[in-house]
Amino acid sequence: MTMKTFIWILLLGFVSIICTSCEPWFKPVLPPGISIYKTNADYFDHTDIGMKGDRIFRTSIYFRDGDKFIITETDTIYKNRVRLLNGYILDFEADSRYDVFLDLTFKQQMALEKIYPGGIPHDILKSHILDKDPYSVYYRDTAEPRLFEQTVGTVDTSELNQIIRDGKLDQYFEKLK
Repeated sequence: MTMKTFIWILLLGFVSIICTSCEPWFKPVLPPGISIYKTNADYFDHTDIGMKGDRIFRTSIYFRDGDKFIITETDTIYKNRVRLLNGYILDFEADSRYDVFLDLTFKQQMALEKIYPGGIPHDILKSHILDKDPYSVYYRDTAEPRLFEQTVGTVDTSELNQIIRDGKLDQYFEKLK
């Protein structure tokens, strides 16, 4: 056996020991978890954008996903928000750190996107800001593994409504606001 072969065998053995005896080098990323919140006013049919300070970093990219909407001649329904008891909203995409609600409905914002196919200019979006700090109460499922399903149609809203009725949101969700 040559010295080069011996070094390769030694190196592979060392790497094998390291890889099998330690925690994984990375932790799998879980989906962000469902959110349950109340807003300062009724924004249920309004769009939101993501802002850090005065900088917009998330606009209307979710409009490109047609599976998130039911569109009829008279209405546009966003499927990732569901009304719960006592004014709470279940949301699959909300982010309490960055969400800013606009005075635009989903239908209105989609119409603007047709006018600006490259993206609505940020100055126009800023002119439609309704509330930069919209959440009065905000909970998120941060448990590992998640306690509740993460996709529309798989979450049992009757279970969530019972948790709200029983006043136990703090037992199942992390209160972020």
